[in-house]
Amino acid sequence: MYLKNFHLEKEPFASTPDPHFLYRSPIHQEALERLMAAVTMRRGVNAITAEPGLGKTTLIRTLLEEFQDNIHFAWLFNTTLSSVDLLRYICRDFGLNPTGEDKSDVLMELYTFLIREYKKDKNCLIIIDEAQNLEPSVLEEIRLLSNLETANSKLVQIILSGQPQLDEHLDLPELVQLKQRISQKATLEHLDEEESKKYIQHRLNIAGGDETVFSDAALSSIHDIADGIPRLLNHVCENAMMLAAKRKMTEIDAVLIHELVERGLVIQAHNHDDSEESVEPVECESEKVEPGDQSKSDSEQNVEDVQKGDEEPDELLYEEEQTVEKSMPVETVDSTSAPKKRDDLFGFIDVGELTSVL
Repeated sequence: MYLKNFHLEKEPFASTPDPHFLYRSPIHQEALERLMAAVTMRRGVNAITAEPGLGKTTLIRTLLEEFQDNIHFAWLFNTTLSSVDLLRYICRDFGLNPTGEDKSDVLMELYTFLIREYKKDKNCLIIIDEAQNLEPSVLEEIRLLSNLETANSKLVQIILSGQPQLDEHLDLPELVQLKQRISQKATLEHLDEEESKKYIQHRLNIAGGDETVFSDAALSSIHDIADGIPRLLNHVCENAMMLAAKRKMTEIDAVLIHELVERGLVIQAHNHDDSEESVEPVECESEKVEPGDQSKSDSEQNVEDVQKGDEEPDELLYEEEQTVEKSMPVETVDSTSAPKKRDDLFGFIDVGELTSVL
């Protein structure tokens, strides 16, 4: 949709983990080298951890491409398998058709395959994706697979790929043996602002485009929105290029990036909405409302109004009574015929009306 507008040969910000687009930041390059060394030296169990979207899958696919035809691999995506199903899945992904019904039979078929490939100088690799979701019993089965070895070499290499929770998972007492078997461990981090800019320009260059499509201010805004997460960098850049192409724009500035955010057209790394604002105390003449106080209900307010209405007329009536009393000459008042003041005053009020007020 936007390739022609920006003179691109292919999509620079596709969501697929294409090794050709891997930006080898210092931390990504180090992680790749550690994993390559572990597989080359047949170190057994290895691990890579990172938050979602930081490039674990792209890095592993780059690793596989580096070995090309010298490696057989099985890639496990389903982390809900039982230990027996796990073995069957691995065998099938290696191209085997396990016929044994028992777990021991399946293991023997897998062991025979690994020995055969080892004699051909082929490296066999098992990749466990989203490893933090595996049950401890399944992870223990993976540890047992690492025991398949000759006197001086591991027959199968294993990469546990997972989110940071994998580290917590491996701290479980029942997984201490697996944790101690991990030979090489790599960890990916967010890109800083400068690396984010280089990442975007690198992908534009690989796609045959102009590295200056995005202004420097736009690149800074994109980094802030994506927080240096490559997956989100791709997401924001692609949406920006689509909107720019629709408007026949060949350059993208920060104004357009901010528009994407304001219109809710892109996903942000963090929620910038301050939904839990603190409530400041509100001081009134007669009372203070502290944070967390709930306003009175209508029924409570009505009761108070009625109570106030009951007190205020009494005061008014009393003041009026005093006025009447002071205005009356003492000598003209017959104490025997004069009604009691409060009874006389209430005598002018209908009892039913008074009851309804109270």
